[in-house]
Amino acid sequence: MSALSINWTDYIKICIGMMNMSPSDFWNLSPRELYLAIDGFKQFNGSEEKEAPMNSDRLEEMMELYPDG
Repeated sequence: MSALSINWTDYIKICIGMMNMSPSDFWNLSPRELYLAIDGFKQFNGSEEKEAPMNSDRLEEMMELYPDG
């Protein structure tokens, strides 16, 4: 696959398979719309990296910094 080729199989799997987009809607998207749709899907479904959950050491630190009245 060259640097300029598009891997349509992966885009079809994402848009039609995961996002339940109809094939006609998929093929009518502009490249920009395709990118925005996939980006929005990733953000909504939490595939972006997130901060790790608070551990007990961090909780203790927060309780010392911000004690209850």
